[in-house]
Amino acid sequence: MEIPTPAAEPQADEVEPAGKLTRIARFLERVPWLIPTISFITGVIGFVMVKRGADLARVIAIAALAGWVWLLIEPLVRRFLEQRRSGIGKFVSNFLTQSLQQEVLFFSLPFLFGALQRDVGQIIFIAIAAAAALLTALDPLYERWIAARAATRLLFHAYCSLIVAVVVVPMVVHLSLEQALPLALGAVVVWLLLTAPMSLRSLRSTRHKLIWVTCSMLAPLLVWVLRAHVPPAGLAVTQAVITQSIVDRTPGPAVRSLTSAELSAGVVAFAAIRAPSGVAQSIIFEWRHAGEVERITAEIHGGNDSGWRTYSRKSLFPANALGRWTVDVRTPQGQLLKRMQFTVQD
Repeated sequence: MEIPTPAAEPQADEVEPAGKLTRIARFLERVPWLIPTISFITGVIGFVMVKRGADLARVIAIAALAGWVWLLIEPLVRRFLEQRRSGIGKFVSNFLTQSLQQEVLFFSLPFLFGALQRDVGQIIFIAIAAAAALLTALDPLYERWIAARAATRLLFHAYCSLIVAVVVVPMVVHLSLEQALPLALGAVVVWLLLTAPMSLRSLRSTRHKLIWVTCSMLAPLLVWVLRAHVPPAGLAVTQAVITQSIVDRTPGPAVRSLTSAELSAGVVAFAAIRAPSGVAQSIIFEWRHAGEVERITAEIHGGNDSGWRTYSRKSLFPANALGRWTVDVRTPQGQLLKRMQFTVQD
């Protein structure tokens, strides 16, 4: 991170804040791993607190969400400080922005990993988020690829805003995932529109400007189209089983293989799903066999340490029910929470 050279004969009230920030920046240059480590540990603590239903998790989430607010007002602060003293606006805003981007990304990673399933899209989504978090911790690369131009800096802001909104907003304002993602994408679109003049002015060639406009238009649309592969951060399946009996929402013995005759007793797909306190979330049981799909909707409520218990019972089966059956537990957006399987043999 470049430290600005003080201008000749600065005023006393300008030297003191700049001097403090310079000392802080020099200290962090000696320990570049400090902020990412603290952010990741904070995310792990928040994830554990959510698992236990503790209110402390919401406090930690609000602190992370404060970083999102800074990302929205950063251009205004940068311009204000630059008008007061050349160079200080760039230094202060870059320093705070990079630190807060590290905070929101490393804070979000434990929640994303906690929701990860065997889904290629989810794996790619988390890999990109982890790479972005690592990039914020590597100052030479960050300065060259992100901070050098307003266009790349503001696009990266938008990405960080999307991640923190998808992960943190449901915990803070008690929104379901199908409400949080459109809200996050809407905020990103508004952000890109408001910062478009600044971004375009920082690009010299017409080709680069067209690339920026294309990326700004297609990126939110691509996330919406592929929303089924966004990890359902904040939701976790604590227990899932295929059984043939359930009493008081307690499943009977697990079954993996059934005969055609045993299907007459019905099959139950049971799942206990943990969600943040105060969140009401719809989930869908998808029964799949031989290209046929049947969907059954249920609703869960957050705040239960062991997870909200729900199930789907199937009593009617086709004449040819032989083969492998798959029951996917998904959100209304198609995000995979858990996959269960059983086989019907002759």
